[in-house]
Amino acid sequence: MTENQFLQKPMMVMQMRTEFSIQYKASPKIKFKEEHLKNKKDFVEFLSKTSKHWKEGNYFLRSDLGPFAGFYVKKGGKVKLLKENQNKTPYLCWGILGTK
Repeated sequence: MTENQFLQKPMMVMQMRTEFSIQYKASPKIKFKEEHLKNKKDFVEFLSKTSKHWKEGNYFLRSDLGPFAGFYVKKGGKVKLLKENQNKTPYLCWGILGTK
């Protein structure tokens, strides 16, 4: 898996609820550039800037290949990346960020 598979392709922003996930209306799609996927620090920094005014809660990014990244947004845009989803499946971003 390479980062080129995820560059400039819009990913759907999904807000996780207790029983289901729904597309986040305030920011329904997100695109990444090469500099956002250089390493974990740059990725989290971009997510923090993007999600600064989002509601607090759990989110994940859905790509054409599956769930790309899961994260928790605290007030003010502080982001905590999650390693795996509720089914214990690792998010695709770790195949890219885990090697950098």
